[in-house]
Amino acid sequence: MRSLRLYIIGCVVSALLFFISCAGEQVGHSDQGGASDSLPAVNSFYNAPKSPKSSSGNKNNNQQKSRGDAICSHSRNKGKLYRHEHYSLSYSEEDEQAEWVAYELTREELYGNAKRQSSFIKDPIIETESASPYEYQNSGYTRGHLAPAGDMKFDHMAMKECFFTSNISPQTKKFNSGCWNDLEMQVRYWAKRFNRVYVVTGPVLTDKGLEKITYLDSRDQEKTGHVTIPKRFYKIIYDFSYEGKEKMIAFIIPQEGAGRDYFKYATTVDEVEEVTGIDFFTNLSNAEEGRLEGTFDVSQWPKYDNPYN
Repeated sequence: MRSLRLYIIGCVVSALLFFISCAGEQVGHSDQGGASDSLPAVNSFYNAPKSPKSSSGNKNNNQQKSRGDAICSHSRNKGKLYRHEHYSLSYSEEDEQAEWVAYELTREELYGNAKRQSSFIKDPIIETESASPYEYQNSGYTRGHLAPAGDMKFDHMAMKECFFTSNISPQTKKFNSGCWNDLEMQVRYWAKRFNRVYVVTGPVLTDKGLEKITYLDSRDQEKTGHVTIPKRFYKIIYDFSYEGKEKMIAFIIPQEGAGRDYFKYATTVDEVEEVTGIDFFTNLSNAEEGRLEGTFDVSQWPKYDNPYN
Protein backbone atom coordinates (compact mmCIF):
# COMPACT_ATOMS: atom_id res chain seq x y z
CA MET A 1 0.00 0.00 0.00
CA ARG A 2 2.85 2.37 0.88
CA SER A 3 4.47 1.66 -2.48
CA LEU A 4 1.20 2.49 -4.20
CA ARG A 5 0.93 5.81 -2.33
CA LEU A 6 4.51 6.71 -3.24
CA TYR A 7 3.82 5.84 -6.86
CA ILE A 8 0.71 8.06 -6.95
CA ILE A 9 2.57 10.96 -5.28
CA GLY A 10 5.38 10.59 -7.79
CA CYS A 11 2.96 10.75 -10.70
CA VAL A 12 1.27 13.87 -9.32
CA VAL A 13 4.62 15.64 -8.78
CA SER A 14 5.79 14.73 -12.29
CA ALA A 15 2.56 16.05 -13.79
CA LEU A 16 2.89 19.33 -11.87
CA LEU A 17 6.48 19.81 -12.98
CA PHE A 18 5.52 19.13 -16.59
CA PHE A 19 2.65 21.66 -16.41
CA ILE A 20 4.90 24.35 -14.90
CA SER A 21 7.59 23.87 -17.55
CA CYS A 22 5.02 24.11 -20.36
CA ALA A 23 3.51 27.26 -18.88
CA GLY A 24 6.95 28.82 -18.61
CA GLU A 25 7.56 28.32 -22.32
CA GLN A 26 4.52 30.48 -23.11
CA VAL A 27 5.80 33.58 -21.30
CA GLY A 28 7.39 36.30 -23.43
CA HIS A 29 7.96 36.58 -27.16
CA SER A 30 11.09 37.03 -29.21
CA ASP A 31 12.00 36.87 -32.86
CA GLN A 32 14.79 34.37 -33.44
CA GLY A 33 15.14 34.87 -37.18
CA GLY A 34 16.73 37.46 -39.44
CA ALA A 35 18.53 40.33 -37.73
CA SER A 36 20.37 39.81 -34.46
CA ASP A 37 18.32 42.48 -32.67
CA SER A 38 15.84 41.18 -30.13
CA LEU A 39 12.38 42.62 -30.68
CA PRO A 40 10.29 43.94 -27.77
CA ALA A 41 7.44 41.66 -26.78
CA VAL A 42 4.02 42.60 -28.02
CA ASN A 43 2.07 43.91 -25.03
CA SER A 44 -1.55 43.63 -23.95
CA PHE A 45 -2.65 46.12 -26.61
CA TYR A 46 -2.73 43.17 -28.98
CA ASN A 47 -5.11 41.12 -26.85
CA ALA A 48 -7.95 42.91 -28.61
CA PRO A 49 -10.06 40.74 -30.97
CA LYS A 50 -8.72 40.43 -34.49
CA SER A 51 -10.91 40.98 -37.51
CA PRO A 52 -11.26 38.08 -39.97
CA LYS A 53 -9.38 38.17 -43.22
CA SER A 54 -9.02 35.94 -46.26
CA SER A 55 -6.52 33.14 -45.75
CA SER A 56 -4.47 34.34 -48.71
CA GLY A 57 -3.67 37.62 -46.99
CA ASN A 58 -4.02 36.93 -43.27
CA LYS A 59 -0.94 37.79 -41.24
CA ASN A 60 -2.66 37.06 -37.93
CA ASN A 61 -3.06 33.32 -38.45
CA ASN A 62 -0.60 30.50 -37.81
CA GLN A 63 0.73 30.32 -41.33
CA GLN A 64 4.44 30.72 -41.94
CA LYS A 65 5.84 34.18 -42.56
CA SER A 66 5.37 35.40 -46.09
CA ARG A 67 8.32 35.35 -48.42
CA GLY A 68 8.58 39.12 -48.12
CA ASP A 69 8.93 39.00 -44.34
CA ALA A 70 11.39 36.13 -44.58
CA ILE A 71 13.90 37.66 -47.00
CA CYS A 72 13.64 41.37 -46.23
CA SER A 73 15.60 42.87 -43.38
CA HIS A 74 17.31 46.22 -43.12
CA SER A 75 20.05 47.83 -41.10
CA ARG A 76 19.55 50.84 -38.87
CA ASN A 77 21.39 54.16 -38.85
CA LYS A 78 19.74 55.91 -35.91
CA GLY A 79 16.87 53.70 -34.86
CA LYS A 80 15.86 50.71 -32.79
CA LEU A 81 14.02 47.81 -34.38
CA TYR A 82 10.39 47.07 -33.50
CA ARG A 83 7.80 44.81 -35.06
CA HIS A 84 4.04 45.22 -35.09
CA GLU A 85 1.69 42.61 -36.47
CA HIS A 86 1.45 44.29 -39.86
CA TYR A 87 4.65 46.27 -40.29
CA SER A 88 8.16 46.63 -38.90
CA LEU A 89 9.99 49.86 -38.18
CA SER A 90 13.27 51.33 -37.02
CA TYR A 91 12.44 54.11 -34.55
CA SER A 92 14.80 57.06 -34.14
CA GLU A 93 14.36 58.48 -30.66
CA GLU A 94 16.35 61.63 -31.41
CA ASP A 95 13.99 62.42 -34.31
CA GLU A 96 10.79 61.02 -32.70
CA GLN A 97 9.81 59.14 -35.83
CA ALA A 98 10.74 56.02 -37.75
CA GLU A 99 13.74 56.12 -40.08
CA TRP A 100 12.04 53.33 -42.01
CA VAL A 101 8.76 51.43 -41.99
CA ALA A 102 8.46 48.18 -43.96
CA TYR A 103 5.57 45.93 -44.89
CA GLU A 104 4.25 43.63 -47.58
CA LEU A 105 1.14 44.58 -49.55
CA THR A 106 -0.77 41.91 -51.45
CA ARG A 107 -3.58 42.17 -53.97
CA GLU A 108 -6.05 40.68 -51.45
CA GLU A 109 -5.13 43.31 -48.88
CA LEU A 110 -6.31 46.11 -51.15
CA TYR A 111 -9.89 45.24 -50.21
CA GLY A 112 -11.57 45.59 -46.85
CA ASN A 113 -13.78 47.75 -44.71
CA ALA A 114 -11.65 48.49 -41.66
CA LYS A 115 -12.73 51.91 -40.45
CA ARG A 116 -10.18 54.71 -40.53
CA GLN A 117 -9.14 55.84 -37.04
CA SER A 118 -10.24 59.29 -35.91
CA SER A 119 -7.06 60.10 -33.98
CA PHE A 120 -3.39 59.21 -33.51
CA ILE A 121 -2.03 57.64 -30.33
CA LYS A 122 1.42 56.90 -28.95
CA ASP A 123 2.94 53.58 -29.97
CA PRO A 124 2.57 51.20 -27.00
CA ILE A 125 5.71 49.16 -27.75
CA ILE A 126 8.26 51.98 -28.19
CA GLU A 127 10.31 51.69 -25.01
CA THR A 128 11.30 55.38 -24.95
CA GLU A 129 7.77 56.49 -25.96
CA SER A 130 6.91 57.72 -29.40
CA ALA A 131 6.06 61.33 -30.20
CA SER A 132 3.06 63.01 -28.65
CA PRO A 133 0.32 63.70 -31.21
CA TYR A 134 -0.03 67.17 -29.67
CA GLU A 135 3.34 68.19 -31.10
CA TYR A 136 1.69 68.36 -34.52
CA GLN A 137 -1.17 70.55 -33.35
CA ASN A 138 -1.07 74.05 -34.84
CA SER A 139 2.42 73.31 -36.13
CA GLY A 140 1.73 73.99 -39.80
CA TYR A 141 2.42 70.34 -40.64
CA THR A 142 0.12 67.38 -41.18
CA ARG A 143 0.62 63.96 -39.62
CA GLY A 144 1.91 62.20 -42.70
CA HIS A 145 1.58 58.42 -42.71
CA LEU A 146 4.59 56.32 -43.64
CA ALA A 147 2.60 53.08 -43.93
CA PRO A 148 -0.62 54.65 -45.28
CA ALA A 149 -4.11 53.95 -43.97
CA GLY A 150 -5.14 53.06 -47.54
CA ASP A 151 -2.84 50.02 -47.38
CA MET A 152 -4.28 48.80 -44.07
CA LYS A 153 -8.04 48.71 -44.60
CA PHE A 154 -8.01 44.91 -44.84
CA ASP A 155 -7.76 44.49 -41.05
CA HIS A 156 -8.95 46.48 -38.03
CA MET A 157 -5.73 45.91 -36.08
CA ALA A 158 -3.64 46.94 -39.09
CA MET A 159 -5.63 50.17 -39.25
CA LYS A 160 -5.08 50.83 -35.53
CA GLU A 161 -1.35 50.22 -35.86
CA CYS A 162 -0.91 52.64 -38.73
CA PHE A 163 -2.29 55.43 -36.51
CA PHE A 164 0.53 55.08 -33.98
CA THR A 165 2.69 58.21 -33.87
CA SER A 166 5.73 56.05 -34.66
CA ASN A 167 4.25 55.73 -38.16
CA ILE A 168 3.91 59.45 -38.91
CA SER A 169 6.23 62.23 -39.94
CA PRO A 170 5.70 65.99 -40.42
CA GLN A 171 4.56 66.71 -43.96
CA THR A 172 3.20 69.87 -45.55
CA LYS A 173 -0.44 69.63 -46.51
CA LYS A 174 0.38 70.14 -50.18
CA PHE A 175 2.95 67.34 -50.20
CA ASN A 176 0.86 64.93 -48.12
CA SER A 177 -2.27 65.28 -50.24
CA GLY A 178 -0.38 65.74 -53.50
CA CYS A 179 2.74 63.94 -54.70
CA TRP A 180 3.03 61.62 -51.67
CA ASN A 181 -0.61 60.55 -51.91
CA ASP A 182 -0.25 59.97 -55.65
CA LEU A 183 2.74 57.70 -55.07
CA GLU A 184 0.83 55.74 -52.42
CA MET A 185 -1.97 55.12 -54.92
CA GLN A 186 0.63 54.08 -57.48
CA VAL A 187 2.02 51.49 -55.06
CA ARG A 188 -1.46 50.05 -54.57
CA TYR A 189 -1.80 49.79 -58.35
CA TRP A 190 1.46 47.85 -58.50
CA ALA A 191 0.32 45.52 -55.70
CA LYS A 192 -2.77 44.75 -57.76
CA ARG A 193 -0.86 44.44 -61.03
CA PHE A 194 2.00 42.29 -59.69
CA ASN A 195 0.00 40.40 -57.04
CA ARG A 196 2.23 41.56 -54.18
CA VAL A 197 4.94 44.11 -53.43
CA TYR A 198 7.20 44.83 -50.49
CA VAL A 199 7.45 48.47 -49.42
CA VAL A 200 10.05 50.35 -47.38
CA THR A 201 9.40 54.01 -46.73
CA GLY A 202 10.62 56.80 -44.50
CA PRO A 203 11.99 60.30 -44.05
CA VAL A 204 15.55 61.29 -44.92
CA LEU A 205 16.89 62.17 -41.46
CA THR A 206 20.52 62.69 -42.49
CA ASP A 207 20.10 66.00 -44.34
CA LYS A 208 21.89 68.96 -42.76
CA GLY A 209 20.04 71.80 -41.08
CA LEU A 210 16.89 69.88 -40.14
CA GLU A 211 14.75 71.76 -37.64
CA LYS A 212 12.42 70.61 -34.88
CA ILE A 213 8.71 71.11 -35.06
CA THR A 214 7.16 74.06 -33.22
CA TYR A 215 3.58 74.01 -31.97
CA LEU A 216 1.11 75.85 -29.73
CA ASP A 217 0.41 74.30 -26.32
CA SER A 218 -2.90 74.44 -24.44
CA ARG A 219 -2.10 78.02 -23.36
CA ASP A 220 -1.37 79.08 -26.93
CA GLN A 221 2.31 79.35 -26.07
CA GLU A 222 4.73 78.43 -28.85
CA LYS A 223 6.96 75.50 -27.95
CA THR A 224 9.73 73.65 -29.71
CA GLY A 225 8.97 69.95 -29.89
CA HIS A 226 11.12 66.87 -30.31
CA VAL A 227 9.99 65.85 -33.79
CA THR A 228 12.44 66.50 -36.65
CA ILE A 229 11.04 68.04 -39.83
CA PRO A 230 12.41 66.14 -42.87
CA LYS A 231 13.13 67.91 -46.13
CA ARG A 232 12.83 64.72 -48.18
CA PHE A 233 11.06 61.35 -48.08
CA TYR A 234 11.86 58.08 -49.80
CA LYS A 235 9.93 54.99 -50.83
CA ILE A 236 11.31 51.67 -52.09
CA ILE A 237 9.16 49.10 -53.89
CA TYR A 238 10.28 45.51 -54.39
CA ASP A 239 8.33 43.24 -56.74
CA PHE A 240 9.20 39.61 -56.02
CA SER A 241 6.09 37.98 -57.48
CA TYR A 242 7.96 35.84 -60.03
CA GLU A 243 11.24 34.13 -59.25
CA GLY A 244 13.98 35.28 -61.58
CA LYS A 245 12.01 38.39 -62.57
CA GLU A 246 12.33 40.37 -59.35
CA LYS A 247 12.77 44.12 -59.65
CA MET A 248 13.09 47.24 -57.50
CA ILE A 249 12.45 50.94 -57.88
CA ALA A 250 12.91 53.80 -55.42
CA PHE A 251 11.90 57.43 -55.06
CA ILE A 252 13.43 60.34 -53.13
CA ILE A 253 11.02 63.26 -53.12
CA PRO A 254 11.45 66.74 -51.62
CA GLN A 255 8.63 68.20 -49.55
CA GLU A 256 8.88 71.60 -51.18
CA GLY A 257 8.18 72.05 -54.88
CA ALA A 258 7.62 68.39 -55.67
CA GLY A 259 4.72 68.89 -58.05
CA ARG A 260 2.66 65.81 -58.96
CA ASP A 261 5.06 63.91 -61.24
CA TYR A 262 6.69 61.51 -58.79
CA PHE A 263 8.33 59.51 -61.59
CA LYS A 264 10.87 62.27 -62.13
CA TYR A 265 12.19 61.40 -58.66
CA ALA A 266 12.63 57.71 -59.47
CA THR A 267 16.07 56.39 -58.54
CA THR A 268 17.95 53.30 -57.40
CA VAL A 269 17.90 51.67 -53.99
CA ASP A 270 21.67 52.25 -53.89
CA GLU A 271 21.00 55.99 -54.02
CA VAL A 272 18.58 55.78 -51.09
CA GLU A 273 21.16 53.82 -49.13
CA GLU A 274 23.81 56.46 -49.82
CA VAL A 275 21.48 59.27 -48.74
CA THR A 276 20.13 57.61 -45.59
CA GLY A 277 23.13 55.54 -44.43
CA ILE A 278 20.87 52.47 -44.23
CA ASP A 279 21.59 49.11 -45.85
CA PHE A 280 18.32 47.73 -47.18
CA PHE A 281 17.54 44.08 -47.96
CA THR A 282 20.51 42.71 -46.03
CA ASN A 283 19.11 39.18 -46.32
CA LEU A 284 19.64 39.14 -50.08
CA SER A 285 22.87 37.77 -51.49
CA ASN A 286 25.50 40.23 -52.72
CA ALA A 287 24.74 39.19 -56.28
CA GLU A 288 21.01 39.82 -55.84
CA GLU A 289 21.61 43.16 -54.12
CA GLY A 290 23.91 44.26 -56.91
CA ARG A 291 21.43 43.27 -59.61
CA LEU A 292 18.32 44.72 -57.96
CA GLU A 293 19.56 47.75 -56.04
CA GLY A 294 21.92 49.25 -58.59
CA THR A 295 19.50 49.77 -61.49
CA PHE A 296 15.86 50.41 -62.27
CA ASP A 297 13.81 50.36 -65.44
CA VAL A 298 10.79 52.68 -65.50
CA SER A 299 9.28 50.72 -68.40
CA GLN A 300 8.81 47.76 -66.04
CA TRP A 301 6.70 49.86 -63.66
CA PRO A 302 3.47 50.82 -65.49
CA LYS A 303 1.86 54.05 -64.41
CA TYR A 304 -1.75 54.05 -63.30
CA ASP A 305 -4.16 56.55 -64.80
CA ASN A 306 -3.74 59.51 -62.45
CA PRO A 307 -5.96 62.42 -63.53
CA TYR A 308 -3.58 64.90 -61.87
CA ASN A 309 -0.61 64.01 -64.09
